[in-house]
Amino acid sequence: MKKIGYVALGALLLAIVLFISGTMIGGFSELETLYDKGDFTISLPITKTMDVTKEFTDIKNLEIQAEAGTVELIEYEGSTIKVEAKNVSKKIKLYQEQNTLIVKDSFRFWHLINVTDITTRIKIYIPNSYEFNKVELEVDAGELIVPNLKANDVEIDVDAGSFKAENIIASYTKVDVDAGDARINLLNSYRSEFNCDAGDIDATMVGSESDYSYEVDSDVGDISIGSYRSDGLSDEYSHSGGQRKIEADCNVGSIRIKMEV
Repeated sequence: MKKIGYVALGALLLAIVLFISGTMIGGFSELETLYDKGDFTISLPITKTMDVTKEFTDIKNLEIQAEAGTVELIEYEGSTIKVEAKNVSKKIKLYQEQNTLIVKDSFRFWHLINVTDITTRIKIYIPNSYEFNKVELEVDAGELIVPNLKANDVEIDVDAGSFKAENIIASYTKVDVDAGDARINLLNSYRSEFNCDAGDIDATMVGSESDYSYEVDSDVGDISIGSYRSDGLSDEYSHSGGQRKIEADCNVGSIRIKMEV
């Protein structure tokens, strides 16, 4: 049995090498032509998907990982948290662990070769005015859309994907961006941390600049908070104002924080 497994693994590796080699010498353009004409289709076991619908109760914490495709939180008038997943990998993790709902989709091969129109979309329906204890949102190469979110703690981690939120209310909010982007149209948070490597963070804070005290640490990136603007050089700056706290740390990306008033 082990020999058969080794043979299968060797055949798979050989197929991958041949595919990459063919792409490098222009073979992929021929595949695109055939695909556009409708004369070419691919059906691989690793691209098998499924649709899933589940409902959950007694949820206090939420963990979401969007590796590819789109994950969207939607408010509705129901009493349970409902998840509808379309074209997701059969390896998707969708379960409740005590009071925590975990949603993690798996990366799929066709996102690398782009020869299919299959789009993964996960919709998470949350009752209106629902309040979580802790929410952890991770975006790898996908997109995560949030209309309204209320929680005690909110942590957002964006790798190369995109995060968009209309309104977030939290006691503590942390936003980490590597090479992607995060947009929050209105953030009502008593303590906020923004960390950016090579990506972009854009947020509008509730209230005015006088409501906040903030600390800034920038390398060669750009940071703007209220009336403060970095000069593109290494800079550390602090402002003593209101009781709400903001910490912003930027490497080579950009952090733009505006005030509602």
